[in-house]
Amino acid sequence: MVLAIILTVVLLGTAMVFADTPISLNLNGAAVPLDPSAPPLIESNRTLVPYRALLEAMGAKVLWDQEAMMATAVLGSNQVQVTIDNAVGFVNGVAKNMDVPPRIVNDRTMIPLRFVMENLNCTVGWDQQTRTVSVITAKDSGMTRILSIALEETPTSYRVVATGGNIITGTGTFAYEGPERFGIDIKNATFDQGVGKIAADNEYMTGVRYSQFNENTVRIVVDLKGKTAGKVSLSTDRKTVYLEFDKPDAPSNPEIPAEPGIPADPVDRGDTDVREARIPVLDWRATGKLIVVDVGHGGKDPGAEGKLDGVHQIWEKDLNLAIALRLREILTEAGANIVLLRDTDSPMTLYARPEAANTLNADMLISIHNNANETTTPNGTEVLYYTKEWEAGYGVLSKDLAAAIQKEMIAEIGFFDRGIKNKPEYAVLNKSLMPAVIIEGGHLSNPGDLTVMLTDAYVESYAVAVARGVINALNVSVMGE
Repeated sequence: MVLAIILTVVLLGTAMVFADTPISLNLNGAAVPLDPSAPPLIESNRTLVPYRALLEAMGAKVLWDQEAMMATAVLGSNQVQVTIDNAVGFVNGVAKNMDVPPRIVNDRTMIPLRFVMENLNCTVGWDQQTRTVSVITAKDSGMTRILSIALEETPTSYRVVATGGNIITGTGTFAYEGPERFGIDIKNATFDQGVGKIAADNEYMTGVRYSQFNENTVRIVVDLKGKTAGKVSLSTDRKTVYLEFDKPDAPSNPEIPAEPGIPADPVDRGDTDVREARIPVLDWRATGKLIVVDVGHGGKDPGAEGKLDGVHQIWEKDLNLAIALRLREILTEAGANIVLLRDTDSPMTLYARPEAANTLNADMLISIHNNANETTTPNGTEVLYYTKEWEAGYGVLSKDLAAAIQKEMIAEIGFFDRGIKNKPEYAVLNKSLMPAVIIEGGHLSNPGDLTVMLTDAYVESYAVAVARGVINALNVSVMGE
């Protein structure tokens, strides 16, 4: 018994020594200097480390957004976004759960080491004896290697297919005239062949050329017979990018019928020529850019309720859907490439909305909403935005997109102008990779606004205004091409 007591005391003493021993970081065999005021810590058996200390030592690109309280790390072809006190992170735009969220400790950002490192394609180890965290960076954590580029014909389209060895982090389209060409840049990518071409002779193209355009961009150029833009999409695993040209006689996808009570075409629009004159001409170079429309609320989440004299008139989810369906019709007629995240009364979680836009590799995310307040006084229209640091590559910033749409909303609907507002705390805005806005059309809680919002004219005016703002922004985005 005496020996057992002695052994217990010794072991407890050893454990206390280990508990008091500071945690150290080791990167590829070398110690990482740490600020004594912000040492690594353990929470729920997970190690949190200072945000910048390790990432910058690895050569990762480190971004911190104070307003959104969001840390972004980019290493090679991988991007990880985490938000303070939020256990949901985003890896290359896809939402993933963490065991512990990031924290602010002594005014320092502490990130969950294993979650961030492993999603940056690194290996993490732990030595209990020395309380040392070791990180080994992957040899291939730099560029995405493009393995093949091919031209395929499907029953409905001609498409260029580029397949990567790992995740494709970003793309950008471009178009030129005299002669006409349309192409795609695959960013942070290498192609061992360096240069090549594919012969073609169909309704659209005379050939496809590709090359290592610069040290971190693979460029694919389609030589065209006329002014035609392709549509860009990514595979589910984000390792393959498609540049697709629809055949002129290809059958269109059948419309998914709306839920009962939600009119798919709610407005008598009158003379077609007059209506189309209200929509700007979309620059053909922008027709390949993908616009994703998030239709606010849905399913068991009805959103705000519109009442007059205490009597129910409409749910926000239904009004949002009617507007989105009409918007799709207008933009499709204008030649735009548009996808609705829901076109029936179906539910969708908050984080799934930006995740879906990121997975689709969208160039623009438009979220359709209408407003409400606890009192009946507030009224008017506003557009919310959040401009991310990396948006310049899209040709238009979220703030500029918001301003373009707000201008048209006020001109078309005539509600009180509440302006555009920077809202970095909104997940749809801060978790999306592309320029994104949330449109708040009118106040369902305000009797004056609601009376107008219950009319077919409101649905038409809202959709027309957004279409005009989006097309104007898209045209600006390709002016330098």
